[in-house]
Amino acid sequence: MVLRAWLEGGSPGALRVRILSTVGTGEPKPLAVTSAEAVLEAVQNWLDELGSGPMTFS
Repeated sequence: MVLRAWLEGGSPGALRVRILSTVGTGEPKPLAVTSAEAVLEAVQNWLDELGSGPMTFS
């Protein structure tokens, strides 16, 4: 998982986060969110998916 976060226009409250996540050998799934809560949910979902899948590492 890769997170890129910035403030749009440099103003507080204008959070933008681009999230690239993948589990295993699949293609990254891009997602853009605008709140800390949405980032936490995306990370939790990714961890849940990672923990429930086959453990294959390359």
